[in-house]
Amino acid sequence: ISNQIRIEYDLILQHLKEENRLELEEARETSNIKLDQEILRYKNEKDEAILKATNETNETISKLQQQIISERGKIIAEQQNNARYLEDEFKLKEDRMNQYVKDIKDRDLAWQDERADVLKEVQRLKTEALKMV
Repeated sequence: ISNQIRIEYDLILQHLKEENRLELEEARETSNIKLDQEILRYKNEKDEAILKATNETNETISKLQQQIISERGKIIAEQQNNARYLEDEFKLKEDRMNQYVKDIKDRDLAWQDERADVLKEVQRLKTEALKMV
């Protein structure tokens, strides 16, 4: 009997060990599946975060480029306005200078005419004075 009990005990023990091994293997597989799922979830979250960061970066770059274009346009418009103002100012001063030159030439001609008239009058008076002498 004792031998029989030992054999039965060994069979039960072997059976329990086999069940334990199977449960352990099943637990390992379940754990590995959960780990793989967590790794996949983490990878997906990481990829989404990278994609979000990339999109935000691209959007920021796009906004900055638009801002640069806008600022460049403002600067160009301001430079064109300044150039037009300076051209108008130059034209006005050039016109004034031309008018001054014309006025001076006119006065010079008038003075030369008057001088010629005075010289004629002096000549006439000299001639008249010579006749009187």
